[in-house]
Amino acid sequence: MLQHQSGMKHIQLKSLILAFLAIVFLMGYKVSEAQVESKDFSDVMAQWKKNPVPKINNELAVGKTYYSILPVIGYAPANGFLLGGAISFSRLFGQPPTNMSSGMLNFQVTSKKQFIMNARSKIYLLENKWFLQGDWRLLLFTQPTYGLGINNSEFNKLHIYTNNMDLVGDDTLAEPMKFKLIRVYEEVSRRLGNSHVFAGIGIAVDQHFDIIDERLDTVTGSPEYFVTNNYAYSVTNSFNPTRYGTNGIKFTVLTDTRDNISNCYKGYYASISLLANIKIGNNSQQSTQLLYDGRYYLGLSKHRPRHVLAFWSWGSVLLNGNVPYMALPAIGWDTYNRSGRGFIQGRYRGLSMVYNEVEYRFPISKNGFFGGVVYINATAASNYAKKLFDNTAFGRGAGLRMQLDKRARTNLTVDIGLGADRAAAIYFNLQESF
Repeated sequence: MLQHQSGMKHIQLKSLILAFLAIVFLMGYKVSEAQVESKDFSDVMAQWKKNPVPKINNELAVGKTYYSILPVIGYAPANGFLLGGAISFSRLFGQPPTNMSSGMLNFQVTSKKQFIMNARSKIYLLENKWFLQGDWRLLLFTQPTYGLGINNSEFNKLHIYTNNMDLVGDDTLAEPMKFKLIRVYEEVSRRLGNSHVFAGIGIAVDQHFDIIDERLDTVTGSPEYFVTNNYAYSVTNSFNPTRYGTNGIKFTVLTDTRDNISNCYKGYYASISLLANIKIGNNSQQSTQLLYDGRYYLGLSKHRPRHVLAFWSWGSVLLNGNVPYMALPAIGWDTYNRSGRGFIQGRYRGLSMVYNEVEYRFPISKNGFFGGVVYINATAASNYAKKLFDNTAFGRGAGLRMQLDKRARTNLTVDIGLGADRAAAIYFNLQESF
């Protein structure tokens, strides 16, 4: 008990130090209240080459697609050598009040025969009459899981992750898994009159197959005997532990007043959905989930609009039925894999889950090329023994922003996160986390 209390005090102390340093930095950072010129990567490169910076209209042109590209080359023990990239696009499909549309395509291949391809999009058609959201994935993947609920008790060393991938393994709770995933999420929503409210319908299909529990050993008396959470949960709930899926029909009501869905300075977004999973074949079951996603952006300065306090909350509540183990809500498995900074993807999973995050965004350089963020998040997850809010896991961190395209407000983001389980993580991405 004393050791547990000491650990909690140590975590609280680190959190207080981080908060104190952030406050000192922000109080000491003074910027002019005068409007300053915004510069992006192309402007800075032109100045570096001593070329004249072209005078361009900072407004997005209707019908023109703005691209940003992030190449990815690296190495991680869990993945081997990896090569890939991410492409972000922004486009206006009509004159204002048509909202800006955005999307992202990213892919990676690794020397351990992993293949990762994601395509995500949020598209507003002319005058916002229709709103389309998509999340399509093809993964030949490996990833550890950690059971259901919030459990940090067995962690006794520092763990380091990059973009949710494990760099230093051998933690005592991890259950390594190999699997393949096909995901097809697509929604179509119609604007109701002249309001900011939309109502829509969509499909949400997840198919996990060729699942291999690398720690699973069910031979009685074996020195390696170990029953994994995926196997125990699947057998208990009558799922095939090597292949299962969900086939959902999704009904959604949402509202959106954000000025830019890639990097918002003001406005809000809120959605609530009822997901009805239908039994098709022997590898799925009927279930119902209530989903919500809320985001609010408070601008703190009219002269420097990049001073923003941003709030994000999403949740998934299981109303009835059974959902396959890997299809249960988990951090890092949201549309853009941005939740749970400070933890490895899938570190927390639950029958139901609620995730909250608050982030302060601010400019660093006077010309707007560099910016920064500080953030804190909290995760609650339930299992059969614990209710949803019995335990909470906290993460916190800070990040640097580099403006790649000032018209689309596309940033290259680099974040460092610290988790409650003594995990540390580094994240490289395009666009803001939410």
